[in-house]
Amino acid sequence: MPRTGLMALLVISTALSGCGDAFQKPENTVDLNGPGATMLERQDDQGRTIPSPGALARGNAARCRIEPAAAAGTLAESAETALLPLSPGDLVHVGMQGDEAPAGNYKVDTDGTISFSGVGKIRAAGRSVEQIEADLARQLVSAGLFRRGHAHPTVRLLDRDAVRVMVNGAVFSPGQVTINERPSQPDTTRQTAAGDHAIGRTLSAALSHAAGVRPDADIAHISVVHAGRHQLVDLTGFLDGRAVNDIPLVDGDRVTVPSRHCFQAALARPTPITPPGVRVYMSNLTTPALNNASSGIGRDQTNLPYGTRLLQALFSANCVGGAKMTNAHRSAVLVSTNPETGESEVIERDIEALIRRADRDLYNPVVMPNDSIACYDSQVTNVREVLRSLGDVAVSVSVGRLLAP
Repeated sequence: MPRTGLMALLVISTALSGCGDAFQKPENTVDLNGPGATMLERQDDQGRTIPSPGALARGNAARCRIEPAAAAGTLAESAETALLPLSPGDLVHVGMQGDEAPAGNYKVDTDGTISFSGVGKIRAAGRSVEQIEADLARQLVSAGLFRRGHAHPTVRLLDRDAVRVMVNGAVFSPGQVTINERPSQPDTTRQTAAGDHAIGRTLSAALSHAAGVRPDADIAHISVVHAGRHQLVDLTGFLDGRAVNDIPLVDGDRVTVPSRHCFQAALARPTPITPPGVRVYMSNLTTPALNNASSGIGRDQTNLPYGTRLLQALFSANCVGGAKMTNAHRSAVLVSTNPETGESEVIERDIEALIRRADRDLYNPVVMPNDSIACYDSQVTNVREVLRSLGDVAVSVSVGRLLAP
């Protein structure tokens, strides 16, 4: 057989081998309603009955549980925590009668102390301004600058600096976060005013800087550890409009968000403690659009509001619509990461079924940050591409025969 004929046979065989299946199913596909899955939903490609919303709600409630450690007794908030002690970088003003030394403005040093000329260092981090006043009065007497009973310094807070806290558990980006960072141009009016309010140094700010809580988070039992003291905080008021004890934090605090090991739809939407949006990676290399640029996938299409479901993301990626004969019955694949195991999970959906099924909300997962979505062509498009390939092979064979000696 001529070499060109052999090549033609090889190409035809390869093309036909892929004609029957548009997408080779990966080994790590998951049943979203099965053990270890992140959402109580089920794909039904074999005609099985999908659970009713009531059954899913009951199953989800049975699965949602509180970690034993988080269910421990809550310690009352101490007076020291309520007063929000100082942290490194905080700015204070020291006043003395007649503006004698050491009157002036001071910042708490990195080592947690304030250095006073002629007096020495006084520990400030983790302490209140009243405690610093008492220590400074004693130091002034010890240094011989004042007689006993005549040293009356006043210390008042001018401005709170950024602090570093650790956030772990059911958040999208656990680790150390810096909150209450100062703008490049400092607000001199705020720095010269007395006060003890730092809106950027709250628990909700720390959770937001950790990319927000995940949908499996137990926000009713968030653990905050400060100077060895443990406190449980309930932030469920952010979901239903009730008052929230959004406690302030100081440098070195540790925050742990336990998991309830289940998907909570109420946490899959923008709130002060969840992400405002998600970044998703999309691919729609369909035949009518030969690249993602012509598919209309740009920055606005891949930055989606938090709570976006797969079907909405597919519309954003232009995976839905087009010529009915060729584009109907396309399929989509969602690659997500199980937040508890850290393993990738693949979910495949028939797009037309996703649109037309009355129970699609049970079948239509919420897109999580950094998920990946790919759209695959319909069988008609695949067959058309195979025939086009066969035509190209036939042309190349004919040309080869013409050029043969």
